Amino acid sequence: MNDNLQIHLLRQQIGDTICAAPSLHKLLDSYVEHLLNYFQAGCGFYTPFWYEELSLVSSLRVYRDDNWQASEERVDKLCVQANQAYEADPSRYFLYSSNEEPFVCIRLQDQGHPETWLIFGLDAPLDETTLKDVSSIVPWLQNGVTQCRQGVLLNSAQTRIEEMTRGMAETMSQLVQAEKMSELGKLTAGIAHEVNNPIGFIRSNLETLVDYVDTFDSLFKELKSSAKTNEEWGNLITEIVEKFDLDFLIEDAHEIVNSNVTGIDRIRDIVSDLYAFSRKGNGTLLPITLTDVVERCVKLTKTRFDNNHQVVVNCRTDRPFCVGDASQLEQVVMNMMINAAHAMPTGGTLTIDISSTANRLLLKFKDTGLGMDKVTQQKIFLPFFTTKPTGEGTGLGLSISAGILQTHNATVTVESEINQGTEFVISFPLYVE
Repeated sequence: MNDNLQIHLLRQQIGDTICAAPSLHKLLDSYVEHLLNYFQAGCGFYTPFWYEELSLVSSLRVYRDDNWQASEERVDKLCVQANQAYEADPSRYFLYSSNEEPFVCIRLQDQGHPETWLIFGLDAPLDETTLKDVSSIVPWLQNGVTQCRQGVLLNSAQTRIEEMTRGMAETMSQLVQAEKMSELGKLTAGIAHEVNNPIGFIRSNLETLVDYVDTFDSLFKELKSSAKTNEEWGNLITEIVEKFDLDFLIEDAHEIVNSNVTGIDRIRDIVSDLYAFSRKGNGTLLPITLTDVVERCVKLTKTRFDNNHQVVVNCRTDRPFCVGDASQLEQVVMNMMINAAHAMPTGGTLTIDISSTANRLLLKFKDTGLGMDKVTQQKIFLPFFTTKPTGEGTGLGLSISAGILQTHNATVTVESEINQGTEFVISFPLYVE
């Protein structure tokens, strides 16, 4: 095969390699294989040139006999020869020596990375034509490295853009959901306010009905008492009472009316709590009782816990007072409780503990749920971070809670282990009257 055909085939092989190589290492491997066959060299390898010194990395491989093999003694000597040739003329990117142990070294620059040197140990010196032909393909080799590195950067940028696009879409969805929840809060406040009026009417009517039932009860008792003095009248009264089972009706009426009063009182309390929770705080920090905040949230979150859950509230202080905005702190407590419910999908216990030290009021939430790893613990307070499935959480709950607590000069810490549960500890400045 003549020299012109050989260099033409080499250029074609290099061109195909540049187009097909999936990574820089694959590209350099192919360079070494093609050039070694072209040179008919004894061995070939590539190694980084870092801080004016060749680096013989532990992963260095040598190509010979059509196989990649472990490093050998000859590599050290070739590196010394190449380095000496470089020191003699640092401007040259094609280094060659025809001494007793001839070699070829091609320096390839890699912007932002160490140079890569392709080094070949020759079995015989190269003729002038071969040297000229090889020198002409050095720019091709350099262009391949540049293109490959740009391709890697382009793929990385493309991946990053796709991730950002997905993130923006998720963020937009979460913002829309957050806006819906905000509007729902306003709507809830309005509905709660409107519902309070008919609840008041019903409660008032039930109180009147209680009085009526008591009056009817007293009337029947007096009739029975009067019937004892008149046998004929007494028989008639007894017949009427037995016919219509009036004793049962009066007794049952008391129970029905009283249960209705209890039910409407519960509805009134729920609506009142819902209105208080949905009402936007004005940011004014006033002395509040933290137990009241917790108790109201326990009532509101009852539907979030089923029969397999238990919520235990312990107040271990006679000074459960702090300075804050009750509606904002209710939002924090609600978030903590709802997150605990999600962390215990098959049931468990949430313990809410209120205690105090000399100058701090501590509020602890400890669940027996799934727990979190260290990486998740570091991210839970970031906006839009959520471990819940898409559509079940905005990732804003704990982020908003952290912001609220910061305005209250409060701190929050978390301790958790996988399958061992999670404990949040919120520390407020203690308010002393």
